[in-house]
Amino acid sequence: MTNYTSDDQWRSFQTFIATYLAGMLHPRDVFTISRTSSVMAPLAEFRCDAAGQVWFGMGAKSWSDEDGASIQVSRDQANQVAAQTVQVLRNFADLDDPRDLRLSGSGPASSVAVLAKAGFMNGDYDEPAREAAMRARMTADIDTEGDTIDAEARAAGQRAFEGTRNGNIAAVAFAAALAGLRSWVDPFSPTPKTGYLVGGGAPREAGD
Repeated sequence: MTNYTSDDQWRSFQTFIATYLAGMLHPRDVFTISRTSSVMAPLAEFRCDAAGQVWFGMGAKSWSDEDGASIQVSRDQANQVAAQTVQVLRNFADLDDPRDLRLSGSGPASSVAVLAKAGFMNGDYDEPAREAAMRARMTADIDTEGDTIDAEARAAGQRAFEGTRNGNIAAVAFAAALAGLRSWVDPFSPTPKTGYLVGGGAPREAGD
């Protein structure tokens, strides 16, 4: 069980949101944040349109096509958008911890690991859209300052990389450490228990 505080968990969740947004490039990309106990409209929804622009909506409005129901947000300002989203969730949705949230996504962005500054990954995808999402996340300027959970998990990934010189194995170690330190579940970054490497390849590729 993680010993990190609620503030630490929210800071980690902020990093997660920023990294997810950085990879939303495809018109099928949709990311929703809901209460775990609710079947109503999501608390927040991000979606990418045909022009590659990201839109943000809240509650019932997130499902509306009416003018003004959603606002356009800049992928280049993912850190600011993530911080504001966390503030809204904490202050207005009255949530104590990210563990009270359910995350869902569709499109290429949801099929690539959500690891901040994931330089460990060296996945080789057959699908250009997944490749683009991964590269966008790896090169994005994600703010991890003050994210102690990310720092500890990254250290685990670095140790794995130093021992194996394999980016995919290091990414698995990074994701596994995050899974153990966070109070909430990232459904988009497979850990060793899933049988798939975070970089996108099958386990047999680990020795390549």
